Amino acid sequence: MPNNTILKIENLNLFYDKRQILKDFNLTLEKNSILAISGPSGIGKSSLLLTVNQLIKEFENSNFSGNIIFYDEGKELDILNIQNKDLPTLRRKIVYVSQHPDILPFSIFENMYFPLKIQKINKEQAKKQIIEALKRVFLYDEIKDRLNDSAYLLSGGQQQRLILARALVLKPKILLLDEPTSSLNEELALKIENLLIELKKECSIMMISHFKSQVLKVADFVVEIK
Repeated sequence: MPNNTILKIENLNLFYDKRQILKDFNLTLEKNSILAISGPSGIGKSSLLLTVNQLIKEFENSNFSGNIIFYDEGKELDILNIQNKDLPTLRRKIVYVSQHPDILPFSIFENMYFPLKIQKINKEQAKKQIIEALKRVFLYDEIKDRLNDSAYLLSGGQQQRLILARALVLKPKILLLDEPTSSLNEELALKIENLLIELKKECSIMMISHFKSQVLKVADFVVEIK
């Protein structure tokens, strides 16, 4: 295992039906670093993130070849050949946060509790983790009196922070972020950027951002897809 590498992508080819999205793509993600992916819209940036934690498998017309190796706890995990039964474990360790918040049709609290419930963590135990994660994304003070209200009642910016908090409760090894501040005002975007810099002490981050100033501020490495 390379000393400081947590993820290695080699010669990745990705297709939707016969349309090739990525060709012989290579990338190395270092531990405790932030890697930003740039490139024009429609070039395959989001598809790349979806391939890394195999959410791409939900698209029936997708197929891929190459290697993605996840170095986890002294083991090498071959992501592209992972069995379906092992996908939930992979997706707890490598968590994708969409640009378009995938809010569940539950209360704010139940949205946060859902990934912990799957892990059979009881509600009382989960509550502390949930509050801590909501505070980290600067959301708790805004919603602490309505945790039992529908998450659909939140604004776009609040929903974006909610799904980031929901990812953080899982304590992922790798965080995949697709435009994490696109719905936020400038003040909140700056706070989340500072949070990302803090988070790299705990995990590695691959992010897509079209904000050049954001990339310059938070990224240790930048990879451009052309």
